[in-house]
Amino acid sequence: IQCKAASTRESRVKHHWVRGNLPLCSKCQVCGEDCNVRPELSDLRCCWCRRTVHDDCAARLDVCDLGRYRRLIVPPNCVELTWVGLKGTRQRHLVVKKVRHPDIEHWTPLIVIGNRKSGNNDGELLLRHFRAILNTPQVIDVHDISPENGLEWCHLLPDVTFRVLVCGGDGTIGWVLNAIENLGLKNSPRVCILPLGTGNDLSRVLGWGEGYAGDVEVTDILDNVLKAKPVNLDRWTVKIRHTKHFGFARPGREVVMNNYASLGVDALVTLNFHKQRENWPTLFANRIINKLTYFTYGTKDVLERECKNLHLKLKVELDGRLIQLPEIEGLVILNISSWGGGCRPWELGKEDGDHFLPARYDDGLLEVMALYSSFHIAQLQVGLAAPLRLGQASKVKIKLIGGNAPMQVDGEPWEQHPGEIIITSRGQAAVMALE
Repeated sequence: IQCKAASTRESRVKHHWVRGNLPLCSKCQVCGEDCNVRPELSDLRCCWCRRTVHDDCAARLDVCDLGRYRRLIVPPNCVELTWVGLKGTRQRHLVVKKVRHPDIEHWTPLIVIGNRKSGNNDGELLLRHFRAILNTPQVIDVHDISPENGLEWCHLLPDVTFRVLVCGGDGTIGWVLNAIENLGLKNSPRVCILPLGTGNDLSRVLGWGEGYAGDVEVTDILDNVLKAKPVNLDRWTVKIRHTKHFGFARPGREVVMNNYASLGVDALVTLNFHKQRENWPTLFANRIINKLTYFTYGTKDVLERECKNLHLKLKVELDGRLIQLPEIEGLVILNISSWGGGCRPWELGKEDGDHFLPARYDDGLLEVMALYSSFHIAQLQVGLAAPLRLGQASKVKIKLIGGNAPMQVDGEPWEQHPGEIIITSRGQAAVMALE
Protein backbone atom coordinates (compact mmCIF):
# COMPACT_ATOMS: atom_id res chain seq x y z
CA ILE A 1 0.00 0.00 0.00
CA GLN A 2 1.44 3.36 -1.00
CA CYS A 3 1.84 5.78 1.90
CA LYS A 4 -0.06 9.07 1.97
CA ALA A 5 2.29 11.72 0.54
CA ALA A 6 3.17 14.67 2.77
CA SER A 7 4.37 16.66 -0.25
CA THR A 8 3.63 16.46 -3.98
CA ARG A 9 4.32 18.56 -7.07
CA GLU A 10 0.81 18.21 -8.43
CA SER A 11 -1.16 21.35 -9.20
CA ARG A 12 -4.25 19.80 -7.56
CA VAL A 13 -4.77 17.28 -4.76
CA LYS A 14 -5.78 13.85 -6.00
CA HIS A 15 -7.55 11.17 -4.02
CA HIS A 16 -5.35 8.69 -2.19
CA TRP A 17 -7.41 5.52 -2.37
CA VAL A 18 -6.95 2.62 0.08
CA ARG A 19 -8.78 -0.65 -0.48
CA GLY A 20 -11.09 -2.24 2.09
CA ASN A 21 -11.74 -1.72 5.82
CA LEU A 22 -14.46 0.82 5.08
CA PRO A 23 -16.72 2.10 7.87
CA LEU A 24 -20.06 0.35 8.32
CA CYS A 25 -22.92 1.61 6.17
CA SER A 26 -20.53 3.34 3.73
CA LYS A 27 -22.13 4.75 0.58
CA CYS A 28 -20.49 5.26 -2.79
CA GLN A 29 -20.04 8.98 -3.46
CA VAL A 30 -20.65 8.41 -7.19
CA CYS A 31 -23.64 6.07 -7.49
CA GLY A 32 -25.04 6.25 -3.95
CA GLU A 33 -25.18 2.46 -3.49
CA ASP A 34 -23.81 0.59 -0.46
CA CYS A 35 -20.08 -0.13 -0.37
CA ASN A 36 -18.21 -2.97 1.27
CA VAL A 37 -20.97 -5.53 0.71
CA ARG A 38 -18.70 -8.37 -0.43
CA PRO A 39 -16.88 -10.61 2.13
CA GLU A 40 -13.45 -9.42 1.00
CA LEU A 41 -11.25 -6.32 0.87
CA SER A 42 -13.27 -4.43 -1.69
CA ASP A 43 -14.08 -0.84 -2.62
CA LEU A 44 -12.03 2.23 -1.76
CA ARG A 45 -11.71 5.05 0.77
CA CYS A 46 -9.70 8.27 0.31
CA CYS A 47 -7.18 8.98 3.09
CA TRP A 48 -7.70 12.75 2.67
CA CYS A 49 -11.41 13.39 2.26
CA ARG A 50 -12.64 10.08 3.84
CA ARG A 51 -15.07 9.51 0.94
CA THR A 52 -15.86 5.95 -0.14
CA VAL A 53 -16.46 4.63 -3.67
CA HIS A 54 -16.84 1.37 -5.56
CA ASP A 55 -13.79 0.12 -7.45
CA ASP A 56 -15.57 0.74 -10.74
CA CYS A 57 -16.66 4.27 -9.77
CA ALA A 58 -13.29 5.61 -8.56
CA ALA A 59 -12.21 6.81 -12.02
CA ARG A 60 -15.07 9.33 -12.00
CA LEU A 61 -13.67 11.07 -8.89
CA ASP A 62 -10.28 12.58 -9.67
CA VAL A 63 -9.75 15.81 -7.73
CA CYS A 64 -9.95 15.68 -3.90
CA ASP A 65 -11.31 18.64 -1.92
CA LEU A 66 -9.92 17.20 1.40
CA GLY A 67 -13.40 16.68 2.83
CA ARG A 68 -15.08 18.30 5.81
CA TYR A 69 -11.79 19.02 7.60
CA ARG A 70 -10.23 20.90 4.65
CA ARG A 71 -9.94 24.08 6.75
CA LEU A 72 -7.60 22.22 9.14
CA ILE A 73 -5.44 20.37 6.59
CA VAL A 74 -2.28 21.60 4.85
CA PRO A 75 -2.64 20.11 1.32
CA PRO A 76 0.37 18.06 0.17
CA ASN A 77 0.70 20.08 -3.06
CA CYS A 78 1.29 23.22 -0.93
CA VAL A 79 4.20 21.73 1.06
CA GLU A 80 7.88 21.58 0.11
CA LEU A 81 10.11 19.30 2.22
CA THR A 82 13.88 19.13 2.58
CA TRP A 83 16.33 16.75 4.27
CA VAL A 84 18.41 17.91 7.26
CA GLY A 85 21.16 16.06 9.16
CA LEU A 86 24.06 13.94 8.01
CA LYS A 87 23.25 11.33 5.39
CA GLY A 88 23.24 7.78 6.74
CA THR A 89 22.66 8.85 10.38
CA ARG A 90 19.57 8.51 12.58
CA GLN A 91 19.48 12.30 12.97
CA ARG A 92 18.69 12.76 9.26
CA HIS A 93 15.02 13.61 8.73
CA LEU A 94 12.62 15.63 6.61
CA VAL A 95 11.51 19.13 7.61
CA VAL A 96 9.07 21.55 6.05
CA LYS A 97 10.99 24.08 3.94
CA LYS A 98 8.17 26.08 2.37
CA VAL A 99 4.38 26.26 2.54
CA ARG A 100 2.02 27.88 0.04
CA HIS A 101 -1.40 29.21 1.03
CA PRO A 102 -4.05 26.98 -0.59
CA ASP A 103 -7.25 28.23 -2.16
CA ILE A 104 -9.41 27.18 0.80
CA GLU A 105 -11.90 29.59 2.34
CA HIS A 106 -11.42 30.37 6.08
CA TRP A 107 -8.28 28.20 6.16
CA THR A 108 -6.96 27.82 9.74
CA PRO A 109 -4.57 24.85 9.66
CA LEU A 110 -4.19 22.67 12.72
CA ILE A 111 -0.98 21.57 14.45
CA VAL A 112 -1.38 18.60 16.81
CA ILE A 113 1.17 18.37 19.64
CA GLY A 114 1.35 15.22 21.77
CA ASN A 115 3.65 12.63 23.26
CA ARG A 116 3.54 9.00 22.13
CA LYS A 117 4.76 7.93 25.61
CA SER A 118 1.87 9.55 27.49
CA GLY A 119 -1.18 7.78 28.91
CA ASN A 120 0.14 4.20 29.14
CA ASN A 121 1.59 4.75 25.64
CA ASP A 122 -1.92 5.43 24.29
CA GLY A 123 -0.40 8.58 22.82
CA GLU A 124 1.13 6.56 19.99
CA LEU A 125 -2.29 5.40 18.79
CA LEU A 126 -3.78 8.86 19.22
CA LEU A 127 -1.11 10.56 17.09
CA ARG A 128 -1.51 7.85 14.46
CA HIS A 129 -5.25 8.59 14.20
CA PHE A 130 -4.55 12.29 13.65
CA ARG A 131 -1.94 11.52 10.99
CA ALA A 132 -4.57 9.47 9.16
CA ILE A 133 -6.68 12.62 8.63
CA LEU A 134 -4.18 15.51 8.62
CA ASN A 135 -0.96 15.91 6.67
CA THR A 136 1.73 13.94 8.51
CA PRO A 137 4.05 16.91 9.35
CA GLN A 138 1.11 18.63 11.08
CA VAL A 139 1.29 16.05 13.90
CA ILE A 140 4.19 16.73 16.29
CA ASP A 141 5.51 14.14 18.75
CA VAL A 142 7.33 16.06 21.51
CA HIS A 143 9.22 12.87 22.33
CA ASP A 144 11.19 13.59 19.13
CA ILE A 145 10.59 17.27 18.33
CA SER A 146 10.33 20.22 20.73
CA PRO A 147 7.19 22.41 20.60
CA GLU A 148 9.34 25.32 19.40
CA ASN A 149 10.51 23.33 16.36
CA GLY A 150 7.03 21.96 15.77
CA LEU A 151 5.63 25.49 15.65
CA GLU A 152 7.96 26.41 12.78
CA TRP A 153 4.83 26.25 10.62
CA CYS A 154 3.81 29.62 12.08
CA HIS A 155 7.03 31.26 10.85
CA LEU A 156 6.51 29.89 7.34
CA LEU A 157 3.00 31.40 7.15
CA PRO A 158 3.13 34.48 9.41
CA ASP A 159 -0.18 35.91 8.14
CA VAL A 160 -2.15 32.72 8.80
CA THR A 161 -3.81 32.03 12.16
CA PHE A 162 -2.92 28.45 13.08
CA ARG A 163 -4.71 26.35 15.65
CA VAL A 164 -2.67 24.15 17.98
CA LEU A 165 -4.30 21.10 19.55
CA VAL A 166 -2.40 20.11 22.70
CA CYS A 167 -2.90 16.47 23.69
CA GLY A 168 -2.02 16.25 27.39
CA GLY A 169 -2.59 17.69 30.83
CA ASP A 170 -2.31 21.21 32.20
CA GLY A 171 1.49 20.90 32.41
CA THR A 172 1.79 20.13 28.69
CA ILE A 173 -0.50 23.07 27.87
CA GLY A 174 1.71 25.39 29.92
CA TRP A 175 4.80 24.08 28.11
CA VAL A 176 3.25 24.85 24.71
CA LEU A 177 2.02 28.30 25.81
CA ASN A 178 5.56 29.13 26.97
CA ALA A 179 6.96 27.93 23.63
CA ILE A 180 4.53 30.17 21.73
CA GLU A 181 5.49 33.14 23.90
CA ASN A 182 9.22 32.49 23.46
CA LEU A 183 8.90 32.37 19.66
CA GLY A 184 7.52 35.91 19.59
CA LEU A 185 5.22 35.15 16.66
CA LYS A 186 3.56 37.93 14.70
CA ASN A 187 0.29 36.02 14.68
CA SER A 188 -0.03 33.77 17.73
CA PRO A 189 -1.72 30.40 17.13
CA ARG A 190 -4.90 29.63 19.04
CA VAL A 191 -4.53 26.75 21.49
CA CYS A 192 -7.14 23.97 21.71
CA ILE A 193 -7.04 21.11 24.22
CA LEU A 194 -7.46 17.35 24.14
CA PRO A 195 -7.22 16.62 27.89
CA LEU A 196 -5.40 13.48 29.02
CA GLY A 197 -4.55 12.28 32.53
CA THR A 198 -6.07 13.66 35.75
CA GLY A 199 -6.90 17.16 36.95
CA ASN A 200 -7.23 19.12 33.70
CA ASP A 201 -8.68 22.20 35.39
CA LEU A 202 -7.81 24.55 32.52
CA SER A 203 -9.48 22.18 30.06
CA ARG A 204 -12.62 22.14 32.21
CA VAL A 205 -13.06 25.93 32.36
CA LEU A 206 -12.46 26.26 28.60
CA GLY A 207 -15.11 23.64 27.90
CA TRP A 208 -12.87 20.84 26.54
CA GLY A 209 -13.86 18.35 29.23
CA GLU A 210 -12.32 16.61 32.21
CA GLY A 211 -10.17 14.12 30.31
CA TYR A 212 -10.16 11.25 27.86
CA ALA A 213 -9.17 7.68 28.65
CA GLY A 214 -8.99 4.76 26.25
CA ASP A 215 -10.24 5.19 22.68
CA VAL A 216 -10.67 8.77 21.46
CA GLU A 217 -12.93 9.54 18.49
CA VAL A 218 -10.62 11.87 16.58
CA THR A 219 -13.37 13.12 14.26
CA ASP A 220 -15.34 14.38 17.29
CA ILE A 221 -12.25 16.26 18.48
CA LEU A 222 -11.74 17.87 15.07
CA ASP A 223 -15.41 18.87 14.98
CA ASN A 224 -14.91 20.61 18.34
CA VAL A 225 -11.80 22.38 17.03
CA LEU A 226 -13.82 23.76 14.12
CA LYS A 227 -16.65 25.10 16.29
CA ALA A 228 -14.52 26.45 19.19
CA LYS A 229 -14.45 30.23 19.75
CA PRO A 230 -11.32 32.37 20.36
CA VAL A 231 -10.83 33.74 23.89
CA ASN A 232 -7.93 35.16 25.90
CA LEU A 233 -6.37 33.57 28.98
CA ASP A 234 -4.62 35.64 31.64
CA ARG A 235 -1.08 34.51 32.44
CA TRP A 236 0.95 35.48 35.48
CA THR A 237 4.58 35.75 36.55
CA VAL A 238 5.50 34.38 39.98
CA LYS A 239 8.77 35.97 41.16
CA ILE A 240 10.46 34.54 44.25
CA ARG A 241 13.22 36.31 46.20
CA HIS A 242 14.68 34.51 49.19
CA THR A 243 15.55 36.09 52.52
CA LYS A 244 19.24 36.68 53.20
CA HIS A 245 20.99 34.75 55.96
CA PHE A 246 24.41 35.95 57.10
CA GLY A 247 24.55 38.19 54.03
CA PHE A 248 23.73 35.42 51.54
CA ALA A 249 20.47 34.42 49.86
CA ARG A 250 19.41 31.44 47.82
CA PRO A 251 19.02 32.14 44.09
CA GLY A 252 15.61 33.50 43.17
CA ARG A 253 13.32 31.92 40.64
CA GLU A 254 10.61 32.96 38.21
CA VAL A 255 7.68 30.72 37.30
CA VAL A 256 4.79 31.19 34.87
CA MET A 257 1.30 30.56 36.26
CA ASN A 258 -1.74 29.73 34.14
CA ASN A 259 -4.07 28.01 36.62
CA TYR A 260 -3.31 28.57 40.29
CA ALA A 261 -0.65 28.65 43.01
CA SER A 262 -0.83 27.62 46.64
CA LEU A 263 1.11 27.44 49.89
CA GLY A 264 0.43 25.07 52.74
CA VAL A 265 -1.77 22.01 52.99
CA ASP A 266 -2.91 21.92 49.34
CA ALA A 267 0.68 22.11 48.10
CA LEU A 268 1.81 19.55 50.71
CA VAL A 269 -0.43 16.84 49.24
CA THR A 270 0.88 17.66 45.75
CA LEU A 271 4.49 17.62 46.97
CA ASN A 272 4.13 14.23 48.69
CA PHE A 273 2.47 12.77 45.59
CA HIS A 274 5.22 14.21 43.37
CA LYS A 275 7.99 12.66 45.51
CA GLN A 276 6.28 9.27 45.48
CA ARG A 277 5.77 9.40 41.71
CA GLU A 278 9.45 10.20 41.14
CA ASN A 279 10.41 7.13 43.20
CA TRP A 280 7.88 4.78 41.51
CA PRO A 281 7.04 6.25 38.07
CA THR A 282 5.58 3.04 36.62
CA LEU A 283 3.11 2.74 39.50
CA PHE A 284 1.49 6.10 38.69
CA ALA A 285 0.49 5.50 35.06
CA ASN A 286 -3.10 4.75 36.09
CA ARG A 287 -5.61 7.55 36.80
CA ILE A 288 -7.40 5.60 39.55
CA ILE A 289 -4.13 4.90 41.39
CA ASN A 290 -3.21 8.58 41.14
CA LYS A 291 -6.52 9.64 42.70
CA LEU A 292 -6.23 7.04 45.47
CA THR A 293 -2.72 8.24 46.28
CA TYR A 294 -3.90 11.85 46.48
CA PHE A 295 -6.72 10.75 48.79
CA THR A 296 -4.26 8.82 50.99
CA TYR A 297 -1.95 11.81 51.48
CA GLY A 298 -4.90 14.12 52.12
CA THR A 299 -6.27 11.75 54.77
CA LYS A 300 -2.82 11.41 56.33
CA ASP A 301 -2.53 15.17 56.79
CA VAL A 302 -5.94 15.34 58.48
CA LEU A 303 -4.28 13.51 61.37
CA GLU A 304 -0.77 15.00 61.25
CA ARG A 305 -1.59 18.65 60.35
CA GLU A 306 1.92 19.50 59.16
CA CYS A 307 0.84 23.00 58.04
CA LYS A 308 -0.76 24.03 61.33
CA ASN A 309 -0.37 27.76 62.15
CA LEU A 310 0.59 28.66 58.58
CA HIS A 311 -1.00 32.09 59.13
CA LEU A 312 1.82 32.93 61.56
CA LYS A 313 4.36 32.48 58.73
CA LEU A 314 2.56 34.58 56.11
CA LYS A 315 1.98 38.24 55.34
CA VAL A 316 -0.37 38.71 52.39
CA GLU A 317 -0.93 41.92 50.43
CA LEU A 318 -3.58 42.28 47.72
CA ASP A 319 -2.92 45.34 45.52
CA GLY A 320 -0.90 46.81 48.40
CA ARG A 321 -3.56 46.15 51.06
CA LEU A 322 -2.44 43.96 53.99
CA ILE A 323 -4.89 41.12 54.71
CA GLN A 324 -5.55 39.93 58.25
CA LEU A 325 -5.36 36.14 58.26
CA PRO A 326 -7.31 33.91 60.66
CA GLU A 327 -6.00 30.50 61.73
CA ILE A 328 -5.44 28.71 58.41
CA GLU A 329 -3.37 25.88 56.94
CA GLY A 330 -3.46 26.82 53.26
CA LEU A 331 -3.48 29.79 50.90
CA VAL A 332 -4.67 29.46 47.27
CA ILE A 333 -4.34 31.99 44.44
CA LEU A 334 -6.68 31.23 41.52
CA ASN A 335 -6.51 32.43 37.93
CA ILE A 336 -9.24 30.04 36.74
CA SER A 337 -12.45 28.98 38.45
CA SER A 338 -11.67 25.23 38.53
CA TRP A 339 -9.28 23.87 41.17
CA GLY A 340 -8.30 20.45 42.48
CA GLY A 341 -9.72 18.47 39.55
CA GLY A 342 -13.06 20.17 38.97
CA CYS A 343 -13.98 21.89 42.25
CA ARG A 344 -15.33 25.47 41.84
CA PRO A 345 -14.43 26.96 45.25
CA TRP A 346 -14.97 30.64 44.43
CA GLU A 347 -18.59 29.93 43.53
CA LEU A 348 -19.07 27.93 46.74
CA GLY A 349 -18.00 30.91 48.83
CA LYS A 350 -20.57 33.30 47.36
CA GLU A 351 -22.67 35.06 50.00
CA ASP A 352 -25.46 37.64 49.81
CA GLY A 353 -24.13 41.18 50.05
CA ASP A 354 -20.47 40.42 49.32
CA HIS A 355 -18.60 42.64 46.85
CA PHE A 356 -16.55 39.99 45.05
CA LEU A 357 -16.83 39.55 41.29
CA PRO A 358 -17.35 36.13 39.65
CA ALA A 359 -14.09 34.33 38.81
CA ARG A 360 -12.98 34.78 35.19
CA TYR A 361 -9.84 33.74 33.33
CA ASP A 362 -9.66 36.94 31.25
CA ASP A 363 -10.40 39.78 33.69
CA GLY A 364 -6.85 40.54 34.88
CA LEU A 365 -7.76 39.57 38.45
CA LEU A 366 -6.66 36.78 40.77
CA GLU A 367 -8.95 35.23 43.36
CA VAL A 368 -7.30 34.59 46.75
CA MET A 369 -8.80 32.18 49.27
CA ALA A 370 -7.74 30.36 52.44
CA LEU A 371 -8.09 26.76 53.59
CA TYR A 372 -8.60 25.73 57.19
CA SER A 373 -7.30 22.14 56.92
CA SER A 374 -7.04 19.02 54.76
CA PHE A 375 -10.52 18.09 55.94
CA HIS A 376 -11.71 21.47 54.68
CA ILE A 377 -10.33 20.57 51.21
CA ALA A 378 -12.31 17.32 51.27
CA GLN A 379 -15.46 19.23 52.18
CA LEU A 380 -14.88 21.66 49.31
CA GLN A 381 -14.48 18.79 46.85
CA VAL A 382 -17.98 17.51 47.62
CA GLY A 383 -19.61 20.93 48.07
CA LEU A 384 -20.20 20.66 51.83
CA ALA A 385 -18.19 23.75 52.79
CA ALA A 386 -17.14 27.12 51.42
CA PRO A 387 -13.62 28.58 51.26
CA LEU A 388 -12.57 31.71 53.10
CA ARG A 389 -12.53 34.30 50.32
CA LEU A 390 -9.84 36.87 51.08
CA GLY A 391 -10.15 39.07 48.00
CA GLN A 392 -9.38 39.75 44.36
CA ALA A 393 -6.34 41.61 43.06
CA SER A 394 -4.16 42.28 40.03
CA LYS A 395 -1.01 41.98 42.17
CA VAL A 396 -0.43 39.58 45.06
CA LYS A 397 2.53 39.86 47.42
CA ILE A 398 3.28 37.16 49.99
CA LYS A 399 6.03 37.18 52.61
CA LEU A 400 7.01 33.83 54.08
CA ILE A 401 8.75 34.21 57.44
CA GLY A 402 9.81 31.97 60.27
CA GLY A 403 10.24 28.70 58.37
CA ASN A 404 9.64 26.73 55.20
CA ALA A 405 6.29 25.87 53.64
CA PRO A 406 5.26 23.60 50.75
CA MET A 407 4.36 25.55 47.61
CA GLN A 408 3.13 24.66 44.13
CA VAL A 409 2.40 26.50 40.89
CA ASP A 410 0.26 24.70 38.30
CA GLY A 411 1.00 21.33 39.85
CA GLU A 412 4.79 21.80 40.15
CA PRO A 413 5.54 21.53 43.90
CA TRP A 414 8.60 22.38 45.98
CA GLU A 415 9.64 23.24 49.53
CA GLN A 416 9.61 27.04 49.70
CA HIS A 417 12.17 28.78 51.93
CA PRO A 418 11.54 32.13 53.65
CA GLY A 419 11.33 35.02 51.22
CA GLU A 420 9.04 37.19 49.16
CA ILE A 421 6.63 35.94 46.47
CA ILE A 422 5.18 38.47 44.02
CA ILE A 423 2.55 37.55 41.42
CA THR A 424 1.98 40.03 38.58
CA SER A 425 0.33 39.98 35.16
CA ARG A 426 2.28 38.54 32.23
CA GLY A 427 -0.29 39.37 29.55
CA GLN A 428 -2.71 37.03 27.84
CA ALA A 429 -2.51 33.90 25.71
CA ALA A 430 -4.69 33.16 22.68
CA VAL A 431 -6.77 30.02 23.33
CA MET A 432 -9.98 28.43 22.06
CA ALA A 433 -13.03 27.64 24.18
CA LEU A 434 -16.13 25.50 23.69
CA GLU A 435 -19.47 26.80 24.88
